[in-house]
Amino acid sequence: MRKSAVAAMLASLALISVPGAALAHTRLVSSTPAANATVPAANARSINLVFNERVIASTLKVDLAMTGMPGMNDHPPMKVAFSSMMGKDGKSVMLMPKRALAAGTYQVSWSAAGTDTHRMGGQFSFTVR
Repeated sequence: MRKSAVAAMLASLALISVPGAALAHTRLVSSTPAANATVPAANARSINLVFNERVIASTLKVDLAMTGMPGMNDHPPMKVAFSSMMGKDGKSVMLMPKRALAAGTYQVSWSAAGTDTHRMGGQFSFTVR
């Protein structure tokens, strides 16, 4: 009986001593433009994403779509072509639209996996005026 209590205590200590990073998932910590921001067209030449940890580059997937246009109701999402560049830190990525972003609302959708290999994802919107 005593051995099982000691074993249970050791197992509990082992679980709480696991570093937090091993339990963390990839998440977006900031973006430029920021979520829900309204920016002038001159400030929307690129979209920068910063994650809480290094992402496995082969798992990173990002989509950029125009979801709203001034004067148009029921605007269907239109994909926006861009090139991308991963930062040297492995935690950031820059999206460079092939054409200047026109006035409207845009949505960025992303998914990626970090060191734990669990794919996480999210989305946010911003407006260009």
